[in-house]
Amino acid sequence: MTAGLRLAQLGGQPGFEVAGATLGGHRFERHSHDEFVISANLHGEESVWLDGRTFDAGPGAITAYNPGQIQGGGVDEGQPWQFVSLYVAPDQLAAMLGLQRLEFERPTDRLPVLAAAMADAVERALGEDAFVRLHGEERLTLLLAEIIRAMGVRLPQEATGNGGRIADLQEWLAADLARQPSLDEMATYLGLSRFHLLRSFQKQVGLSPRQWAMQLRTRRAQALLRAGLPATDVAHTLGFADQSHLNRHFRAAYGVSPGNFQRALR
Repeated sequence: MTAGLRLAQLGGQPGFEVAGATLGGHRFERHSHDEFVISANLHGEESVWLDGRTFDAGPGAITAYNPGQIQGGGVDEGQPWQFVSLYVAPDQLAAMLGLQRLEFERPTDRLPVLAAAMADAVERALGEDAFVRLHGEERLTLLLAEIIRAMGVRLPQEATGNGGRIADLQEWLAADLARQPSLDEMATYLGLSRFHLLRSFQKQVGLSPRQWAMQLRTRRAQALLRAGLPATDVAHTLGFADQSHLNRHFRAAYGVSPGNFQRALR
């Protein structure tokens, strides 16, 4: 198996992408995506961290992550790891089901036949031949229905109580990611003590406010790179110290540099 990460955008519009990865002893830092992320693990025992809980996803497992969910994990040092992933924009997946909004009910299940079919379709979609790529895209579109049935969907739940207050802070931070407020400023914004803020945020999100804001910046960087903005401008817009700072955090979250990510989707 040749090591590396391959990416491709399907169709004429953004919102439907695939990736195929062969890595060794790799771990992704905690991050999130604007899209639904559906992955099929082919080789390796993956340990997943998702919104504060952990689970294992071995060969034949399908994992399904909702937009904005904080995820991370990988395999132990020296262990080979191979997987494929599908990234689908929320409006596209919702339209398939005739819904305004939705989220997956279960984050993982062992479905080896479905995982193998997904891997075959992604491999076709990443190929050089245009006819084969189109066949892979069609197959993935049909497989989405099977994945949805297997993982289940529900309407998103609204945050209440302290969860609602933390959501208010997240919205405030997300409104200007180039601004980096102090812990005292964040506590004052919610009318909480520094300790209560950190404890409540960590309990609900699994990250500190500053860690959460950083992973959101890398997620927003993904969207700006997709839109064709140069990496230097992306770094400046989102308040990274410089392009190398963006490169470091982006690669840690997504396994590829901003430049390679952008080139793969052209």
